[in-house]
Amino acid sequence: MPSLSLCFITFILLLGKVQCRVLKLNSLDNNQLLNISYGIDQVSNNQEHGPPLVSSSGKTCEQVYGVFPCANNIAGYIFLIVVCQYLLNTGESLISRGSKTLFNILGTGIFGATVFQILMTLPRIVMVIASGISASKEKAQFQISSGISTTVGATVFNLTLMWGICLICGTKNMTDKPDFQPEESSPFKRLKGLRDTGVTIDKETSYTAGIMLLSLIPFVLVQPVTVFNSFLGRRILIFITLVVSLILLVSYFLYQVLDPWMQERSLEYSKYENLLAGFLHHVQRHARGKLINEEGQPDIDVIKRLFHETDRDADKCLTLAELENLILEMQSGKVVDVDKDYAIYKILNSFDKNSDKIIQEEEFVEGCKKWIEEAAQLAQSDDSSSKRILRKAVEKYTQKQRDEIAEIEHIMARLLKHVQTQALEAEHLVKDDGTPNIERIREIFHQYDFDGNNAITKPELEELIGSVKFGEVEINREDTVKKVLRDFDRNGNDIIDEEEFVHGMTRWLNEAISVTKCPDKKRAIDDYDKIKWSEVDKIVYEVEKEGEINYKFLTWTFNKSVLQVLLGIAIMTLCAKPLVISIEDLSDAMGIPSFLIPFVMVPLALNARMAIAAIFPASQKSSITASLTFSEIYGGVIMNNIMGMATLLAVVCIKDLRWDYSAEVLIILVVCSVIGLLAFFSTTYPLWTCLLAFSLYPFSIVLFYLLECVFGWA
Repeated sequence: MPSLSLCFITFILLLGKVQCRVLKLNSLDNNQLLNISYGIDQVSNNQEHGPPLVSSSGKTCEQVYGVFPCANNIAGYIFLIVVCQYLLNTGESLISRGSKTLFNILGTGIFGATVFQILMTLPRIVMVIASGISASKEKAQFQISSGISTTVGATVFNLTLMWGICLICGTKNMTDKPDFQPEESSPFKRLKGLRDTGVTIDKETSYTAGIMLLSLIPFVLVQPVTVFNSFLGRRILIFITLVVSLILLVSYFLYQVLDPWMQERSLEYSKYENLLAGFLHHVQRHARGKLINEEGQPDIDVIKRLFHETDRDADKCLTLAELENLILEMQSGKVVDVDKDYAIYKILNSFDKNSDKIIQEEEFVEGCKKWIEEAAQLAQSDDSSSKRILRKAVEKYTQKQRDEIAEIEHIMARLLKHVQTQALEAEHLVKDDGTPNIERIREIFHQYDFDGNNAITKPELEELIGSVKFGEVEINREDTVKKVLRDFDRNGNDIIDEEEFVHGMTRWLNEAISVTKCPDKKRAIDDYDKIKWSEVDKIVYEVEKEGEINYKFLTWTFNKSVLQVLLGIAIMTLCAKPLVISIEDLSDAMGIPSFLIPFVMVPLALNARMAIAAIFPASQKSSITASLTFSEIYGGVIMNNIMGMATLLAVVCIKDLRWDYSAEVLIILVVCSVIGLLAFFSTTYPLWTCLLAFSLYPFSIVLFYLLECVFGWA
């Protein structure tokens, strides 16, 4: 993209005549004026001050912010548009990379529900704010129209061209027939393929499309504003719509905070993309061979070579420790941020077919073949550094939390499981009818009554607790003994006699059966342990995650991402107004409709990179990745609609502008309604629907032209 822009700029320079501003300085010696020019000096010698550049239409060339250059001919306008567009792309890319990295670091929550959503929509919103808020009322009226056209054009592009391209790339056979049928080659059979092939998405994607339809409420409210003849009536309706838009925006943020499933899908989308990129880079760096052979298939020998390099103990299987080393090596490659815990989970989920927590050589080969085929289409990115997680900084805090969560319920769940494991060779603690096995409980009591005094003392109970494995949680043994003794000792003599032991064990067995509600009562102990200790694991994970996030604020990756976002915002804010002015000048000079460039050309340039990135997950022909791709499209449109409308109405109220945007509103209503209704009521997108989406794009352009240029809606 940069090279194409550079070539285009060079071509324009060869064709166009360049005129530049003359700088005048006073000589210190003789008080004479010195003329300094970057090019052609058209200033007469007898003039004290040179006149400003004037275009053929009589319009004065004015520098924006006193820094940006200006032009007075078509070639100059095109040059400025290309340069500003390139800078806007750079700013948008910085915001996108920085915000996605921050989202990967901070995860779901307030940031994912609010700041991340705003940052991803900001590039198009800045076009509206920067282009009109600082201009006079007369100039703002037109300049905001260009900004709105760009925002509307981006939404139309996403729901038509990008939507259709993703559908084509992700299409697969939706019937029981095999994908390849050479005998069916007639035109009728090919047309039949438009119905039998397509994309299947999940219910959550349909829900996102439904929210997209709800985001059209402000558009429906404001559309009849031109019906009101009185100025006051229009202002009241615009203000009501602004309030509704803000309420919808806040409600959308709160909904994602309280029920963050949409954030989790976006985070999954980003993490999966990063993992594939990091995995492919690591394979290419360490396999010492080409991943794809001459036949165009993954090279099995190269994959096996990587497996043996990763298999440190040469036992022909990859353990969790070896997988962790693999992820650490991927992180050291500094290509993308790969979350270690997520990567291990995802690799096991994709590679480990028999769920034994280890990966055999055959499983590794098959998994690599699948991932290489998917990741081969992903462009490598070297924009973010590797993520380093240091848990030692919060180790003491985490240890304190672990001690506090080891309550009696968790202790007894693990104690029952330990006793049950010891009893397997004899009899089960629970009978076939679901009642506690009293005889077996008494046998266990005598097993741990080492001195045979018919009572379990503190040292004996401590010995029993010490033999129980509590996993990664290091409990305080003395406190645990006190808790168990307090729970079992009914008469307060600091020992547990046989009847107290039987009563306590029976009570906890009944508790386990009651909580788990297992049809097979003998499985109640194992299920009870899983239920209670999954709560512990979740708390430990959240404690570690909180400490980890606090530490990440000090890392270079976090600070670099913040700087990228700030720099991107600054670039887009400064370049938006010059771009809009250049578009206005070019439209006037060429006599073309003023909406054409901001509605068509600018959104194409701004969204081209995002469209290319969306093709990768869609092309995996997986229902999950297809759902994530279309959810991202719908989520972007939701924020575009709500934020865009709220911003537009706010600027109209602040600048006291007249309402000239009914054409843009109608186009949004038509395109979003057609695609939104299709996506909301169906979980399958047949291939023929891409033709519908593609046709909506030229239809929108023609409709926009008719409304503005023929019917005079502007």
